[in-house]
Amino acid sequence: MTDERNHIRATAILPARNIDTSAAFYAELGFVVDMFATDYALVLYEGRELLHLSASASPGGCTVYLNVHDADEWHLLCERAGHSPSAIEDRPWGMREFGVADPSGNTLRIGTNL
Repeated sequence: MTDERNHIRATAILPARNIDTSAAFYAELGFVVDMFATDYALVLYEGRELLHLSASASPGGCTVYLNVHDADEWHLLCERAGHSPSAIEDRPWGMREFGVADPSGNTLRIGTNL
């Protein structure tokens, strides 16, 4: 049995220059976006809260790393949605990964363990 007192979960809050444009970007990549308020959204994947978008967050971009089952599949999804991901590469640290920017300048690094 897991002791919930020892469970820590962190969720990134990404700044969104335009909350609707950012929400659309994540929806196009297959995430479920819950517009929690007019200036705040929850981004979910397979029923789990993954990250938040905030129109009121400090300006500037940040990076979130998503460790996924098949980075090639995600790369293709980004290309098909017209979002210009970087080249996918096998990295010396044991990941196959790429990056893609959202409309607010935040970067998603997406990778699969080799």
